Amino acid sequence: MHILNRWNNADTTLLCAALFFLLAAGIKISNPGSILAEGFLFVTEAALVGGIADWFAVTALFKKPLGFPFHTAILPARRREFVDASVQMVQKEFFSRRTIFQKMGNLHLLPLLTAYLEKSETREFFLQEIFGAVRKFINSQDKEQLAKSTARTLKRFAGDIDAKKLISIFGEKLKKSNKDSEMFVELIKKIRRSAEKPETRIKLQGILEKYAAEKTQSSGVISLLMRGLAEALNFVNFEEAAQIMHTQLLKFLDELATDSPLQRKTLNECRLKISELVETPEFRDLIERLQLDIISSMPLENAIENALVHLENQLAVAEVETVLKKKNPKKNLGNIFIKMLSVEYDRLLNLLKNDGTVKESAEKFIYELSARTALHAQPLIGSVARSALNKLTDEKLNELVYDKAETDFVWIRMNGSIVGSVVGLVLFVIIRLVTGTIY
Repeated sequence: MHILNRWNNADTTLLCAALFFLLAAGIKISNPGSILAEGFLFVTEAALVGGIADWFAVTALFKKPLGFPFHTAILPARRREFVDASVQMVQKEFFSRRTIFQKMGNLHLLPLLTAYLEKSETREFFLQEIFGAVRKFINSQDKEQLAKSTARTLKRFAGDIDAKKLISIFGEKLKKSNKDSEMFVELIKKIRRSAEKPETRIKLQGILEKYAAEKTQSSGVISLLMRGLAEALNFVNFEEAAQIMHTQLLKFLDELATDSPLQRKTLNECRLKISELVETPEFRDLIERLQLDIISSMPLENAIENALVHLENQLAVAEVETVLKKKNPKKNLGNIFIKMLSVEYDRLLNLLKNDGTVKESAEKFIYELSARTALHAQPLIGSVARSALNKLTDEKLNELVYDKAETDFVWIRMNGSIVGSVVGLVLFVIIRLVTGTIY
């Protein structure tokens, strides 16, 4: 049954008005000269007319009462205007900019978000998603092409580094960390180990003998005779001299290998000479050539490709659930990465809960994001409302509107009969007063 055809209190009121009118008409016919009968008929007639008029008015909003065609069935006839007005009301009144931002401002979303993120299942879900995305990305890459492009980038970057700047940076790093001193000591120790061998003393003796021979030959016959006499009388002992030099050399190296004024002075001199050497074009050219040679000879492509393949294999065997629930999971890159993600996840939660600056920034971001998202959804809400209203038949549209204000419509019709009877009574009294026949 159509909702407008359901019997209600207004219909009962109208029926009563009609019955009272018939009763009043009968009384009037029976008592033609009675003023009360005439007044009763006047009042019931006004009540009946008022009830019928308001029934016609209310019914005309939704359909054609008794088939009357002029300016009736207003809602179906103005369907488009009604839909547009409803959509406008939804967008501008229910979801206005002020309303949206006010409602979002009253919502405290950060504590809800933090509580949600603290749940173990939420934590596991996000870590699964992030790790899965990383694993999927690595698996989808062309390892060979990625290795080549990465190697080209690294080589280009390394080749663009200024040799002088590279040496200066490297030297400063070594100096600040005292690594150059350690390298110097290690070099001296290595020389010391080589110098303490018997071969070093023998070489020194050979050098002395060669030097003496060269000097004697260049000095003439007398020098040769003097050398032979000195050797015969054992005035010149090259083996002993070599032994003395060998001993002094080892002492000198021992002093250089320990923290001593000689070591510090020598190290400072080396640093100064290296700094001066860096300024020479020849040395810079040498470094640049070495730099290019090293870069071109480095097997970066194969190393990077092997690293990517190894990373892919390591990620494939890692499981977030295993890492999160077991205290000592198998050590591999995948599990280490999951642990890192877990640590960063906990750190983020801690910042959201305890760091005032982070909390303020997060609240502001969430507020603006949610409010602007809702604001951008305004046209969508209007489209949804328009689509829903357009799908309604005229009958369903009438029911939708009438159902929301049925009580008010019933009272409008009842008020027609009530007000009509009151107005009828007032008019009857006025007429009788004017004509002087009220008594």
